[in-house]
Amino acid sequence: MALIIAISGSASVFAKQIVIEENSESTIMLDVARRYYPMSEIKQYIDALSVNANSSIQVHFTDDENVGIECTYLDQTEANATKEGDVYTNPATGRKFLTYAQVRELMNYADEKGVIFIPEIDMPAHMTGFFDLAAIKFGESYVRDRDTGIAWGTGDEAGNLDIVRPAAKQFLMNIYDEYTEFFKSRKYFHMGFDEYTFRIDEKIDFANEMYEYLADKGFTVRMWSDAVTKTNISQLNNNIEIVYWGWWADVEQYGYATVPDFQQAGFKLIITNRFYLFFVPNLQLMTDEINAHTVRDIEENWELESWNYNFPSTLENHDGIMGGMVCIWGENSAGVTDAAIREQGVKMYNAMFPKLDKFRRVIEVPDEVDNPATGDEIVCFITIGMASVIGLAAIKRKK
Repeated sequence: MALIIAISGSASVFAKQIVIEENSESTIMLDVARRYYPMSEIKQYIDALSVNANSSIQVHFTDDENVGIECTYLDQTEANATKEGDVYTNPATGRKFLTYAQVRELMNYADEKGVIFIPEIDMPAHMTGFFDLAAIKFGESYVRDRDTGIAWGTGDEAGNLDIVRPAAKQFLMNIYDEYTEFFKSRKYFHMGFDEYTFRIDEKIDFANEMYEYLADKGFTVRMWSDAVTKTNISQLNNNIEIVYWGWWADVEQYGYATVPDFQQAGFKLIITNRFYLFFVPNLQLMTDEINAHTVRDIEENWELESWNYNFPSTLENHDGIMGGMVCIWGENSAGVTDAAIREQGVKMYNAMFPKLDKFRRVIEVPDEVDNPATGDEIVCFITIGMASVIGLAAIKRKK
């Protein structure tokens, strides 16, 4: 944070405005559902983020491949797991997960380092990980029966919750009840909501309902952008913060809401352009040349205004845009070392960070002095400014 005392107005005024600049939010999203990371590795991401104020780590805990966190409701618990060193594995699925004790340690570590910890529990799509656990506990028909099951279908749709079915909604709420209680010390809760292409007429109402539930628990709620179209954007509660990644290269052609659409509708946004800021590690594609090109492309070609793929999309202003995010996905990462992923992901983050504009707060100083400011008045103005900065810092620590 930097304090600037700007001189304006007549010569008889020493300081009329105090401008306070604060870093925009800069985020790394780490996918721990599709790839298991030990705590020591996740802590190194937190260390890398801690050098910047207002930095955050969004942890993508759940996806089709796995529930990467303990889930008492579905019997994935520390007590039921097999353990090798500090690694816990669900014996029924053979998949590794982080225990509540481990996640609590990570949250405390992030707090100590001044890094915001944002949990993401991805629903109502990308839920095959939960469905696999539910099938073990409740039976296959509970999940996948086309007439009574909680999943939308049995083919490509199998990972999507059928949000209109009472049993499906109750299933989701049982999970949310558990995780909102566990994460109650966090400011943010990311509810996912990406790539859900079913129940088109109902899904925005459902998103609003989930927002109300989470907001009542005290969370600032975030979701991915792609459920929102030019047609339904007016129906979505604009208190939900949007993580904008696009989906199709030409969002206009397919009717998806654009960043200007969200700005006009009064939403706050985090920008993560899928062309520049998505990192999907792949052993065959992670050559030194490709890695260097990816970082150089961010440095030379990406700007905050470039919110859609690699098109030169621009913005009239930065209203509502809170910062940027590098996303590190895990679905194709077999054979790549944790260290190689972290090195490249952090380089991408460091290339993104200088492109983020700073938030600016302006404190007006009353212009009530007819004569040039005296020494005492100068001290007074500076004291007001410093007190404001200290106050803002205290608020930030409290959050």
